[in-house]
Amino acid sequence: MPVEHIAVLREGEGDEEKLKLIETVTLPAWDQNARLTVVGRPQTRAEGVEKVTGRARYAYDMRLPGQLYAAALRSPYPHARLRRIDTAQAEALDGVHAVLSSANAPAITWYEEECRLFAETLRFVGDEVAVVAAESEEIAQDALRLIEVDYEPLGFVLDLDAALQPGAPTIHGDSNRKEEPKVYERGDIAQGFRAANVIIDRVYTTQTQVHNSFEPHGCTAFWQDDQVTIWESTQGIFEVREQVAAKLGLPEHHVRVIKEHMGGGFGSKQIAWKQTVIACLLSKISGRPVQFMLDRQGENLAAGSRGETWQHLRLGAKRDGTLTALSVNIRIANGAYSVGGEAANVSGMYQRLYRCPNLRTEQVAVYLNTGPSVAFRAPGHVEAAFALESAMDEVALALQIDPVELRLRNYTETD
Repeated sequence: MPVEHIAVLREGEGDEEKLKLIETVTLPAWDQNARLTVVGRPQTRAEGVEKVTGRARYAYDMRLPGQLYAAALRSPYPHARLRRIDTAQAEALDGVHAVLSSANAPAITWYEEECRLFAETLRFVGDEVAVVAAESEEIAQDALRLIEVDYEPLGFVLDLDAALQPGAPTIHGDSNRKEEPKVYERGDIAQGFRAANVIIDRVYTTQTQVHNSFEPHGCTAFWQDDQVTIWESTQGIFEVREQVAAKLGLPEHHVRVIKEHMGGGFGSKQIAWKQTVIACLLSKISGRPVQFMLDRQGENLAAGSRGETWQHLRLGAKRDGTLTALSVNIRIANGAYSVGGEAANVSGMYQRLYRCPNLRTEQVAVYLNTGPSVAFRAPGHVEAAFALESAMDEVALALQIDPVELRLRNYTETD
């Protein structure tokens, strides 16, 4: 198989310089009469026998000698400040081996730079307040009920429109805008609408979606000497290794991540989550392996979601269906935090899917007192496709053009 190797030097100096290897594969086209042994023929899945016989091992299946089980106490408020936390009774409970909270956890940053692994300001229902490691899940739950917490409730916002109103409670800093609006323009949008024979002007909204994988997020971690082994439900073993090593101050070769099988992820398991680092710390404190798998409540509240959107779209076309102008103003819910740093790019599909000479997109990510946003199967594209394709259907209806024909007339040769 012909492979071209191209080495590209990343920007940076000294220790920051890295070489990135890009591989491009050049394959000859198959002859129409070629005999194919794989394509178009049934194949046995490599993991099929393990799965149908029940021998496949998932992160939830790990059982190591002396293994402890972790459970989290989560904020009951969408926005609150911790006045006081007392874990003494939980620590004294028979069978409890370790407790972590803002009172004793290392100052590890998480999400935004000013936030910590256990924050003293809680920004959504489900935010981690404390985590207990015990000899059974039942003992861990009993210990959580013994933790005394004094909360100071704060003002909160759960709605995109309300979050942008003057005087709205803010989640980070003095504004609920995560960043300055991202604007893209080409052509003359005003002229494009003047040239249109029909204009569709609509507001489309999409809802929050949670991944809710069959297997929730989590891992089993075992810290021995200065090395840690993690059995993780993840889509990215190398990303987890890199990020956990950075958070714990370990060399990457001292972090081993194992994933045999994964019960769903849909994009949300590409990175390291809090529970992995917390499980590692609990294992270090207790000297025992610790399993920290989210329960279904934790999975829904704290394992990330696709944020809701508000999209004001104007679409102009000539009588023959040719698009003349497209403008869209987008608001996307960022939640209290975004995992990975960037909000989903909803505007990208508008810019590239159809041939339209006059176009303007504006997108702003908005902080809300809800769980974090994270990648979710084609992040941004799903939300944009719903609105844009709905508008295209409305154009087709107004012009009495077949919806497929309308799209073919606006097919773009350039991505």
